[in-house]
Amino acid sequence: MKKTIIALSIVTLLLTACAKPTRNASEDIQTTAQTQAAANYEAATPTIDSEHNAQTSLDWAGEYIGLLPCADCSGIQTKLVLNQDNTYELTEQYQDKGDGKAFKSQGIFNFDTSGSIITLDQNAENRKFFVGENFIEAREFETGAKIDGPLADHYQLHKELK
Repeated sequence: MKKTIIALSIVTLLLTACAKPTRNASEDIQTTAQTQAAANYEAATPTIDSEHNAQTSLDWAGEYIGLLPCADCSGIQTKLVLNQDNTYELTEQYQDKGDGKAFKSQGIFNFDTSGSIITLDQNAENRKFFVGENFIEAREFETGAKIDGPLADHYQLHKELK
């Protein structure tokens, strides 16, 4: 009988020692809140994937055409050719203004550190464009920020697909 009691005591002690510790409900709430806060921070923090950007992932070289807004005319017919060797040719023709002569500039362009915005050289007044899938979008000259306002959607040139 003593042996049975001792054996049961040892088994009970072993089972109790191996059981999962119980947690306090307030600890669970605090852990959940911390996990959610970390997830919200990660979602709000933009990540730059240096391997996958317009420069490395898109077929950006080609001819882009469109009618850009103009302050004192009905628009600027624009063609921008981007070459694989980072050279460009920009042709602009102001609609309903002057003699209809096209203005041309050529030079080089560079991608910014994000790999998504190009800056043309001084020959084209250091203009900036966001490079997207089969389009480029004119950006603010100084900052490269997206142009806002009622005509914001009209600042895109679309790639001529061949």
